[in-house]
Amino acid sequence: MSVANKPRIYNQRMELEAVLENGKAGYREVFNGLWTASFTLPADDPKNEYCKPFNYVEIFDERRRIELFRIVGEDFTRAVKGFRTYACEHVIITLLDDVLFKFHQIGNRGVFTPEAINYVLSFQTTQNWRLGRCDFNHQFLYKWESENLLAALFSIPRPFINKWHFTYDTTSYPWTFNLVRAETEIGCELRRRKNMQGVTKNMDVKNLVTRIYPLGYGEGDNQLTIASVNNGVPFLDADTIPIYGVKQSIWTDRRFENADSLMATGSQMLEELKHPYVSYSVESIDLFKRTHDEFDEFREGKMVRVIDRADGIDLDTRIMEIYKPDVTTADIVVVIANKDRNVAGSIAALQERARINETYAQGSETPQHIPFADNAEPGFPAVFEFFIDAGMVNINQARLRVRLEPYRAFSRAIRGGGGVTSTTSSGGGTTQTSTSGGGTTATTTQQNTLTHTTTQQAVQSPTTSTTSTQTPTTSTQAQQAATTQNGGGGTSGASNQTVTGSGGFGTGQHTGYAGSFINFSTVSSTPSQHNHTINQHQHSYQLIAHTHGMAHTHIISAHSHQLTIPGHSHTVTIPGHSHSVTIPAHSHSVTIPAHGHSVTIPAHSHNVTIPPHDHGITLPDHTHDIEFGIVTGERAESISIRVDGNTVPITGSLDDINIIPFLRTDGGGRIVRNAWHRLEIIPNTRTRIAACVFLSVFTNSRGGENL
Repeated sequence: MSVANKPRIYNQRMELEAVLENGKAGYREVFNGLWTASFTLPADDPKNEYCKPFNYVEIFDERRRIELFRIVGEDFTRAVKGFRTYACEHVIITLLDDVLFKFHQIGNRGVFTPEAINYVLSFQTTQNWRLGRCDFNHQFLYKWESENLLAALFSIPRPFINKWHFTYDTTSYPWTFNLVRAETEIGCELRRRKNMQGVTKNMDVKNLVTRIYPLGYGEGDNQLTIASVNNGVPFLDADTIPIYGVKQSIWTDRRFENADSLMATGSQMLEELKHPYVSYSVESIDLFKRTHDEFDEFREGKMVRVIDRADGIDLDTRIMEIYKPDVTTADIVVVIANKDRNVAGSIAALQERARINETYAQGSETPQHIPFADNAEPGFPAVFEFFIDAGMVNINQARLRVRLEPYRAFSRAIRGGGGVTSTTSSGGGTTQTSTSGGGTTATTTQQNTLTHTTTQQAVQSPTTSTTSTQTPTTSTQAQQAATTQNGGGGTSGASNQTVTGSGGFGTGQHTGYAGSFINFSTVSSTPSQHNHTINQHQHSYQLIAHTHGMAHTHIISAHSHQLTIPGHSHTVTIPGHSHSVTIPAHSHSVTIPAHGHSVTIPAHSHNVTIPPHDHGITLPDHTHDIEFGIVTGERAESISIRVDGNTVPITGSLDDINIIPFLRTDGGGRIVRNAWHRLEIIPNTRTRIAACVFLSVFTNSRGGENL
């Protein structure tokens, strides 16, 4: 073997420290288990100083790199020549260095397998490992308590129905962890007279199980079973009962607090245990050293075809283990089996080292009495809410006791705030009064008195104003008025009177009576309008400009005037004006003479009609003193009960009512935890209700602080 394929030692920082030229190595590969290796060095080899605990060693089988291991122990042997043997474990063992302290939970709906793996790996003190490939995407609920990371990681695929396979890549750092589907195609062959030298068959029926009772968290009657998700049946039966009969076993894993996950894992366990364990240890020749053909390479997890006509062996199975004590030879032992020897054999060994089962918290049964009392009436039930904590693993009992008492009040008056109150409306009507017999009432005599008057100061009454208006005119038809006749012959009073004037117009008036004279004593230089009134009418005439000479007289003989008055109308315009009345200061004096009154009331009756109406009363803001005291009233004869909206039938006494069937549940039929539950009691009349809810629960011991 070349030096290149000798064991190599690395320190904890993954720095190469030595190549063991004198080292001889061997290894054991276990399907989904912990790989181990060992190597020896002469006792006097100076490179023993590098083989310290927790240093790393890289093992090769000629051209094939086996894996990276960690030194975990040392044995010294001396015969003729002394040598040292070092025990090693696969570096996945580094996950054993860290723990999930106290309680941890992840998974269920919406949380998939890769997230659960990464959650565990996130607790590494030194991030040696990371998740690579993951072929599964389940949504199981996982719970761990004070568990090492390796056991937690290996427990993740346990509920899977399909075969899984752990693979690793330690050629780069951080190292990579893969969870892949196990191979189903034949990948190698063991055939007599080819590479098979000897076969040892082993059948073990001691662990055969055809009926399994999975148990999870808790103890006694409060231990988790699968009955709630298995039609009330707490066990699972295998299809091999007709062949082997009923072989019962109880499988307990207190890490499970969810019935679905417990049942899935229990089904997987039963699948592994329903047949006898049959294994073959095949001593073989490692032809891969010569052919380098992948079909000749043996690796754990590969499907192998085993053919031995002489012994009647012809089967396809999986390689469960490979053991090669010395990589310098071609001898190899291949262990094949119809199933895993132990579904979690390696994990069980690790758990035993950590003794994690002893660190799991259990719990105890706890009684709770929750009393309450309140007044109630049909429209206002007594309402009570009680809380069921998430730590209540099992609810063994939930019972209700009710007692009906007289309605109770504690005062007789309360404070009032005032306001306006309207009475109800009245319909009105007519009220007949009693009838009076009538009669004459006696009068009293009043002496003659003088009443005092009051004096009024002079005041001016406000005037009213009117705007200028024009009265409508009246029209008349044209007509000819009869003229009056004058006897004429009259002369002026002075025959020698001279009337002088200029060329203007003169004006004057005369009355048409006989013998009258007209004296033109005024002469105007401008045209003038002359108005003559004759027998209640006027004449209008114009004198042209003229002069009078010497004194003379005018003789007007008797004559008459004929006037034609055309049709016309009159218009009167009244301008805007106001009126003002002034009342002077004055007083009034009234004298009442002595007199008496006599009233005669005839027999009669009164009818009073009241129309429909209402009354409004205004109360000012005010307070009332409280009159303290307990006052009791009526008591109900019957009630109805609702729990979380579900009606509880009452068929007997109110002293012991089971309310478990009516509490709100989740999709799996489990009473909802970490939630309030509502209880309503509705009486048939006003009453006081005294009640008590009794819970008997099994609680775990998580969630508290050391105070």
